[in-house]
Amino acid sequence: MLKKIFWITVFLSAIWAISAHMNDKMMRKYFMAPVKFSDLVVKDNMSEREEKFGILSKKWLYGVNTPQKLNQNFDKYAGFEIDVAYDKELKTFVAGRGNEKITLDDLFASQPDLSEKFFWLDLKNLDFNNKADVLKELIALSGRNILHKSHLIIVSPNAEYLDEFAANGFLTCFQFPSLYRVKSKDLRKVLELTAQKYKTSTVDFVCGDVRYFNFMDFYFPKALKMYQNTGREAKNINPYILKRSDTVAVLNQEQESKK
Repeated sequence: MLKKIFWITVFLSAIWAISAHMNDKMMRKYFMAPVKFSDLVVKDNMSEREEKFGILSKKWLYGVNTPQKLNQNFDKYAGFEIDVAYDKELKTFVAGRGNEKITLDDLFASQPDLSEKFFWLDLKNLDFNNKADVLKELIALSGRNILHKSHLIIVSPNAEYLDEFAANGFLTCFQFPSLYRVKSKDLRKVLELTAQKYKTSTVDFVCGDVRYFNFMDFYFPKALKMYQNTGREAKNINPYILKRSDTVAVLNQEQESKK
């Protein structure tokens, strides 16, 4: 009997050791296992941490770069992601990724009341040279469109330039880098530099693709997070990520209506 108990103990210890090793290999050697999506899209589970921002739903819409798309989906979502760049010639912001220039003012003007909505502004060209002009125009833009500054989330990989925006009442989000082209031997260094950049800033959130959930959870355990769920399986939301209290919002692609 004692011999049997001994071998059971050895077996369970071996299982624990293998599990611990694989977890360490995944998180410390950065094995990029894909997030498994469930077919179930669960109901939002808002926590007290998000309620302080006044955000009513975690499901936001990705790529709202035209007045038409904003109008079609305005009543469906609490927040919208817009790709924006500061145009130094126009001295204002343009939306979208194409050559056609739609100003952010034109986009916002398509709705009479924006006060209850949130906007994730993916600022593509914030740098040391234009940060003062960008901040000045953002303040003016929020006034022209009667927008709460705390409803504009300024997103940039340049966390060092976001402190001034936070000090002026805007919400800020540090963009987690894409690791697609990072070589395995450089991955640890990139992630450690990313973590250090976040620690020296005063941003409100960390933003990133759901594919990097494990990394973001490991390196920023206490940070509030916003995710982009826009890959091949974007019709589904990972229930675990959506229900977590440190998840503020998840960007999703527009659902195509069934004919």
